Amino acid sequence: MSRRRVLLLSAGTLLVLLVGLGPLVGWRALQVNDALQQAVRDAEDLQTALESGEQADIDEALTALQTSAGESADLTSGPIWSVATWVPYLGDDATGVRTASRVVSELADDGIGPLAETATELDRLLPKDGRIDTGAVEELQDPVATAAESLMRASEDLQAEDSSRYVDRFRMEYRELTSLITEAAQAMDSAKVAVDLLPEVLGAEDRRNYLLVFQNNAEIRSTGGLPGAMSIITTEDGRISLGRQDSANRFGERATPVLPLTKDEKAVFTEKLGTYLLDANFTPDWPRAAELIRARWEEVHPERLDGVLTVDTVAVSYLLGVTGPVQVGDHTLTADNAVDTLLNQVYIDFPAPADQDAFFRLVAKTVFEKIASGEIGKPRELLRALVRAGDEGRVAVHLSDEAEQETIATRRVAGSTRDADGVAQGLDILLQDATASKMSYYLDYRTRAAVTSCTAEVARVRVTTTLVSEPPANPESLPRYITGGANTGTEPGEQLVQVRMLTPSEGRIRGFTIRGKKYGPRSLYLEDRQVSTAYLLLEPDQPADVVWVVDVPRDGEIPVRVTPGIEPRDYSSVLRGC
Repeated sequence: MSRRRVLLLSAGTLLVLLVGLGPLVGWRALQVNDALQQAVRDAEDLQTALESGEQADIDEALTALQTSAGESADLTSGPIWSVATWVPYLGDDATGVRTASRVVSELADDGIGPLAETATELDRLLPKDGRIDTGAVEELQDPVATAAESLMRASEDLQAEDSSRYVDRFRMEYRELTSLITEAAQAMDSAKVAVDLLPEVLGAEDRRNYLLVFQNNAEIRSTGGLPGAMSIITTEDGRISLGRQDSANRFGERATPVLPLTKDEKAVFTEKLGTYLLDANFTPDWPRAAELIRARWEEVHPERLDGVLTVDTVAVSYLLGVTGPVQVGDHTLTADNAVDTLLNQVYIDFPAPADQDAFFRLVAKTVFEKIASGEIGKPRELLRALVRAGDEGRVAVHLSDEAEQETIATRRVAGSTRDADGVAQGLDILLQDATASKMSYYLDYRTRAAVTSCTAEVARVRVTTTLVSEPPANPESLPRYITGGANTGTEPGEQLVQVRMLTPSEGRIRGFTIRGKKYGPRSLYLEDRQVSTAYLLLEPDQPADVVWVVDVPRDGEIPVRVTPGIEPRDYSSVLRGC
């Protein structure tokens, strides 16, 4: 028999099988669709049950999800569905449905299951009488590790499929599922690191001292705001206490940097980076800022620090959304008014800087005591507030122990601008007040980044930052402490703002404009990162644009990290390459 005849007979046999099995495959597709739709509803019920914290409801919803997800996996794992994967044009979609069904079923059993079964145990993570039970933290390590591994495996399996050839609607749903699970995998990986590290951080083995630095967004700095109130937090066997308090502006300026600065650091940030604690976060790299702050604190005070932590005022408002209102002197602070009170009204109510500092220290003490008391509702709400603040770059942690720091080094909470190999993968857009004022409270800004063209090696990116100063109609009525300008000659209502961009490692700036006027960026570098800086005098209600054209690596995702401001949102974004 000729080869051609064999091929024709084989093709004919396949066609007969497909025609004969067509109705059965179609019926199976309807069953799969019903099972997947039920799985979606069951997943929503489980989410609601987890929010309620009732273990009986959680168990019932989890069982339902495992049943519906398992049914969809069973329906797509046999020979009938395998036939569907051979159907021209729709075979790719059938393969994708099978992968999605299997992944969801495995997650329900191996990932979500162990975690849901311990969900109500999260209440034990709340501080009680100033102490967190480190044993409860350790009991969560295994289920969290199991969930993290399961989610990471699910994310990898979904991403391994080529969804580009799926039909439009399924392609969108598949990619949405992939995105959700990938985000969940990243969050659970962070949770794993946290529960693994937390017993040591809480002083399970020995006493620890951490310096908590509050950043004041009313005077913007690269990492968020001017360092303000500072407090020692001591942990020992899970017990948390507040110690010495001080204010960053009381440290004065040294004649020489507290730690040696590199030539590039001096050129980009000036020696004030190391001589003046208030300017330690000129750099966007929190590990470096924390080193400088730690060295200056230990020079003045006797405590040896085991880490330097920071939160900004917006993060405090998120925490107040969990704790409820707190009374600080004559002020009642809530999630809704904290930013306005702490970044603006306080300078009107307390004209003297010493009184302002005292108020900020009292705020830190009051909020700390409210959280340490355990009177904050459910721990998942506190966790959600902290995760949100961390995702927005408003919380950062640097640990003195190198091994402990290494476990968080590549995560956003570390505030590092470089990866584990020392490579800067992202673009950093940094804003800094140059008016010596508290006018950043009236500053609005947004950064947009888009790929405009690609070559075999690089992606060309256009980065636009738009700024506007929006003071009240009569800015001259504001206290001079708010409007500033004594050393810069600015009028009330104006702001002098420094906008700086750092390229990724080996990135190159190809164009630079301010308000549409072209400028040649200076040949300034921070190690392997090119640096460009614009100074903008912002008049009230007059927007200004700074635009860079930059060549960056063409593949993968590029973080665009932007200094967080006073709005409760993430100012940063992720740019996808070519």
